[in-house]
Amino acid sequence: MREIPIQYQIACVILTALFIWSFSIAREPRGWRRLFQSMFSKSETFSVNKNKVIDEALKRYGIVVAMIILVADVSCFVLGVTHPFREKMRSISPEQRDHINEINKFQNAKPGVL
Repeated sequence: MREIPIQYQIACVILTALFIWSFSIAREPRGWRRLFQSMFSKSETFSVNKNKVIDEALKRYGIVVAMIILVADVSCFVLGVTHPFREKMRSISPEQRDHINEINKFQNAKPGVL
C-alpha cells in the first residue's frame, strides 16, 4: 500500500484535534465559559441571564464550527488517500489517458450492447 504524504498526515492530526476540542466546547459550554471567565474576565457583577446567553451561543456556533472542521478533516484524509492515484494520472500522456478511457468504456459496457 502506498503511504499517505506527511503533509496530509499532519493536517489530519491537527484537524482531528481541533474537531475534538471544538466539539467538547460545544457539548459542555458552561465549564469552558467558566474557565475563560476566570482567566480573562474582570470581576463583574454576576448575571445568570448573560451567562445563559453565552452558553447557548457557544453551543449553537460550536457545533457548526466542529462540523466544518470535521468536513475539512475528512476531505483532507480523502485527498491524502487519493494522492498517489492523482499523481499517477498527472504523469501519463494524453494518448495513454485516451487509451485507458477506451479500455474502461469497453470493460464497463453492458453485454449485448455491442
